[in-house]
Amino acid sequence: MRDNLREYDALATSKEPLTSMFTEFLGRSGWAVLATGALVASLLAVGANPAGAQLTANDKADNTSVTSACVGDALDDHMFTDVSDDHAFGNAINCVAYYGITNGTGDGSTYSPNQEVTRAEMAVFISRAAKVAGVKVGSGSGGFSDIGGVWQEAQDAINALAAKKMIPAGGKFRPDDAITRAEMATFLIGLMVQGAPNVFKTTQGVLSLSKGNRITNAGNWDWFADARAAVPAGNDGEISALFELGVTKGASAAAVQNKYRPPLDTNYEPAGTVNRGQMAEFITRALAHTSARPEGITAQFDPVGSTVIVSMRNADYQPVAGEVVDVIRIPTSAEDAAFKGNGECSVDVDIVMAGTGEHSCEIDGADPITGGDGDARVSFDGVDPGGTTVWAWTGKNGDELDDDTVRYKLAVTTDPPRPADRVRITASHPGIKKVHLGASVLYTVQLEDRLGAVTIGPDATDPRPSRFFVTTSTYAIVGDPLARNAQGASVRNTFPLITDDEGKATFTVTGLPDPNPAVDQDEYVVEIHIQGQPDPAGNAPPIAAYYLGTSDTAETPSATGLIAVREAASNTDYYDGLVFSTEPNDSETIVTDGSEPGVSVSVTPAARYLASDGRGASTRATATVVDQYNDPIPGAKVSLASTGAPNANAPTAITIASGRAIAVGRDGSYTFGYTRSNTVSALETLTATWDQDGDSATTDDVVTGTSAVRWAALASTAEPTAQQIRSFNKDTNTVFAGASGDTDVIVLYYDENDRYNITRGGATSTSNYAGFERNLSTFTGYTLTWEAYNIRGRAVNEFTLTIPA
Repeated sequence: MRDNLREYDALATSKEPLTSMFTEFLGRSGWAVLATGALVASLLAVGANPAGAQLTANDKADNTSVTSACVGDALDDHMFTDVSDDHAFGNAINCVAYYGITNGTGDGSTYSPNQEVTRAEMAVFISRAAKVAGVKVGSGSGGFSDIGGVWQEAQDAINALAAKKMIPAGGKFRPDDAITRAEMATFLIGLMVQGAPNVFKTTQGVLSLSKGNRITNAGNWDWFADARAAVPAGNDGEISALFELGVTKGASAAAVQNKYRPPLDTNYEPAGTVNRGQMAEFITRALAHTSARPEGITAQFDPVGSTVIVSMRNADYQPVAGEVVDVIRIPTSAEDAAFKGNGECSVDVDIVMAGTGEHSCEIDGADPITGGDGDARVSFDGVDPGGTTVWAWTGKNGDELDDDTVRYKLAVTTDPPRPADRVRITASHPGIKKVHLGASVLYTVQLEDRLGAVTIGPDATDPRPSRFFVTTSTYAIVGDPLARNAQGASVRNTFPLITDDEGKATFTVTGLPDPNPAVDQDEYVVEIHIQGQPDPAGNAPPIAAYYLGTSDTAETPSATGLIAVREAASNTDYYDGLVFSTEPNDSETIVTDGSEPGVSVSVTPAARYLASDGRGASTRATATVVDQYNDPIPGAKVSLASTGAPNANAPTAITIASGRAIAVGRDGSYTFGYTRSNTVSALETLTATWDQDGDSATTDDVVTGTSAVRWAALASTAEPTAQQIRSFNKDTNTVFAGASGDTDVIVLYYDENDRYNITRGGATSTSNYAGFERNLSTFTGYTLTWEAYNIRGRAVNEFTLTIPA
């Protein structure tokens, strides 16, 4: 039984719903059809039509939020190792981590975005999100008969949500079942009814939405045909409400497309499951309708109302009323002249008051004040050519803005929409070009221009989503896998692809099952063609493309895998070749010919930084053995050795487990425990070794992997110069810091009894234990100083965390 949200080590395979259209069989193939996946679960955009004047069904979300909960500090990178900078849900994942809705998985360094969300986990996520939204969930009993085995926080969350009538009560809850998209709609609407001022539900369960002075109900909303046919009316209304609120956009293209009337031209796929990445996106979109905003001052631009919305929130992200705010503006082209050399706010450049205040760069009695919702709305009289830079700040009457004042910067631009002239195609599989037969690979198509990602297609006057056709063809390899004149029988699938409101669309390709299990190294190549939808006159769209791997044209691939742009001719499509292959039988030796990755050994320490206190610090390191497909090799016997510079009382090289080779488990891993007795800062190198034939006579079949651990010495009790933070561990209340690089690292201990200060932009304010840890969560470039330090926190210590402006 999983007993908390931080103990999931494995990254589950994403189970995207599958869609294929216009399937055609070519050749004499007796194999199963190549499965092509969903276009992707929660974020594939619907086609947009001209909006009607009424808030009614019009193939358009009519109740979207103009502001977001994910701004400012809420977008700081939480450094999850499995969430890349360009991850589709990266901002949402970092946002839910900022608000404490997630703590990550495993030791907290991963997020596992493809892990399915169970119903118990969803209850915990919604309960935590409710607190952020200012909802007092309370406690109670939901009358469920099957939740006694789940961890305590989940039990409390399930019962409290049911008692609050945010989810149905009674009977079986099914806590370990993966939550479906239909069930997720109920959870999200339950959150928004309690926390969003524009979502209502009567005691009879009738939903309504408001926008301005208009209120609508399900009879006026867009709806998904597949949801209406599969779920009860109440649940269908919840799903439709999520669309109108902009929380969901559908999961895949519907078989029947109709621009002029409902239903929507996408499927909702109510029986599909939800992974952790999608969950983050759904929850943050729901939170946008609530009062949730980051701690302190933030500002957002409402282009519809032509206002700047300034928000003030406390440490619990709740509205702060009665705060005087000032907003100033300057053309972005003159931004560097906004402050004089001495730091004073400049008065000889075109800075004007954006509010009703009497004096620019000064808090006065005429400045706007935040209301009960913690927001102040300031009129915005047009945007300067090239954009406007806005600063929002707060203070007491008579305070003057200068370069040291804590302020929030907002960029408002009038740059015209940038149309796409190319498509970037990337894949979830690693740099290797082989994957197992039957495995799935997720592809992402992103509209771009020369500056990067854009949201619209080649016609800047048409903001509707761009449509493509994707064709995947599978061939048995005959000779050279990429020689297109040497193909065996094939299976072809063609389906439509529609970009979302970020100019992005995704689809999954799944390889054929192995037709000859007794034969090793069967290989099949999958060609992927992305082609724009022709215009009404039949002309191909003027799209160029990036492509992966080897092209069907004469261009030569680069070593990095991303190839230069090629222009699209009238009949050009965009191609990627991917080889699906069986793995060798277990009884045979795994061999690599140097042209593709073979087996590998890696070693992962418990942490990159550990404390050396001379008393014998116990730690662990995990060795993992995988094959060329990144799959585990059970039973491989590995040994682990440690070398480095321990203190004089320990040998210069430590052989862990007396040098014995120990067989890894079914997951290809074994965790070694060991102890070091350092008192000084030292760099330890861990080396895991697999001697494949076990003879130790030669090294031609020996595979090794290394990793490093920096052992930190105890900090001095004297106050030092500022030390740059290298890492921290909130579970052990330790901070690791060093003056430069990792040459000498020290460890400090803190606790709830200590005093904390935060210095940001030159201004210092007091903080508390929770605020200190929250600011530590993104520590890049941060420094720490301390006073009255007593090694292990037995006295009251004082820490000052300095954050770059």
